[in-house]
Amino acid sequence: LYKQNCALCHGNDGKGGGPPPASSPFTEPAPDLTTLAQRHDGKFPAAYVADVLRSGVKLPGHGPAEMPVWGIIFKATTKADEAQVTLRITSLTNYLKSIQAK
Repeated sequence: LYKQNCALCHGNDGKGGGPPPASSPFTEPAPDLTTLAQRHDGKFPAAYVADVLRSGVKLPGHGPAEMPVWGIIFKATTKADEAQVTLRITSLTNYLKSIQAK
């Protein structure tokens, strides 16, 4: 899930920092996702990460909240989609937690 939806900009290791892909509209390097806990007083912000994935909170480089770069993969369009979307969000949030720098 991470490699398909995040790695292009944030890198396979989640450290970001490289130039944006030529195919992207962004001018800023993607942030390091391995330091989310460090940037939140040593605690991984799981609820915040899940909220960003679910609601598309406007973040630099991710477009407006209505149309985040990752598109519909984390949006339920029907009630039946909700369980799958929740599983994707939980899986990606857990993965990001697992790659946090110590």
